Amino acid sequence: MRKRQIIIDCDPGLDDAVALLLAFAATDRINVLGITTVAGNVRGELTHRNARIVRDLAGNHPDLPVRAGAPRPLVRDPVTAEDFHGTTGLGGLDLPKPKGRASRQHGVNFLIQTLRTMKGFPATLVVTGPMTNVALALSMAPDIAEGLSEIVIMGGADTEGGNITPHAEFNIFADPHAAQAVFRSGIPMRVLSLDVTHQLLTQDEMVERVRALGSRQAVVAADLLAASNRLEESAKARNAPLHDPSTILALLRPDLFTGRKARVSVVTEEGERFGKTVPEYREDGRVEWYTGVDADGAFAELLGQLGRYPL
Repeated sequence: MRKRQIIIDCDPGLDDAVALLLAFAATDRINVLGITTVAGNVRGELTHRNARIVRDLAGNHPDLPVRAGAPRPLVRDPVTAEDFHGTTGLGGLDLPKPKGRASRQHGVNFLIQTLRTMKGFPATLVVTGPMTNVALALSMAPDIAEGLSEIVIMGGADTEGGNITPHAEFNIFADPHAAQAVFRSGIPMRVLSLDVTHQLLTQDEMVERVRALGSRQAVVAADLLAASNRLEESAKARNAPLHDPSTILALLRPDLFTGRKARVSVVTEEGERFGKTVPEYREDGRVEWYTGVDADGAFAELLGQLGRYPL
C-alpha cells in the first residue's frame, strides 16, 4: 500500500500538537510533506514556533519543512484563544526551543509550490486551524486543486452549536470568509466538526494510558491532553474533546467514522450567526460531514500509534 502524502496546515495549539505527534508516529501509513502554520489559537509567530517544537520533539522528521503563513484573517479582525491554550499556545509546558533557523519561505508559497508537484499523485491537505492559508493559495493558484485528492478539516458545527459563540466553532469563526472560499472550491472534503469531536472526550484514564506508553513523545502528548482537560474544567466542563487529532484518526481509520454528504456554506454577514457553518445534506454534496464515531476504536488507534515511538 502506497503511503498517503499529506500536508498539515495548523495553528498549534494543544490539540494541534497532539495531532502532529500522531501524524509523525504513523510513518507506515502517512508521509508528511510539510507543515504550514497560521494565526489562530495564538499569534502567527507562536504557532510557527510551536509547530517547529513538535517536529523536533517527534525526532523522526528533523528536516521537515515548517513554513509560517498568514498572520491575520482575510477580512475580519484577528481573534485568538490564549484563554484556552495558554499564552504560548502549548499550555505552559516546559519544552525545548526549536532547533535551527526559521525559513523565510511563506506558507502559502510552500502550499502552491508543493501541490503543483503532486498533480500525478494528489496529496491530502489536513487543516486544523483557520483556513486563511488555504483560501489564499487557492485564490493565487487555482490549479493546485489538481494536486489535492481531498481536504480533511477540523472545523464547524451543526447540531452541537458553537464553542466560541452559540452558533460558531472557533476555527471557522476566526476566518469565516476564508472558510467560505474553501468550501466553495469544489474540492472533495471531509469535515470533523464539533458534531463528531464532542463524541471523543478524553477521560483521565485515557491520559494516563497515553503517559504509560513511556516514550518522551507519549509523555508530552499526555501532558498536552491533561492541560486541555484542566482548561475544560476551568470552563465548567470536564473532559476535552479530541478536536484536531480526529483528522489524523479519520485518515488512518475512516471505518470508525460515519457521516452524510453535504454542501457547506458559512455565514459571513455580521450578527449573532457570524461564522456559523450550514451543511445542506444532499447526495451530490462534495463534503463528507461526519456525524458519528466509534470512540473506543478511535482511542485505541491513538494509543496504538503513539505507542510506536521508541522508549
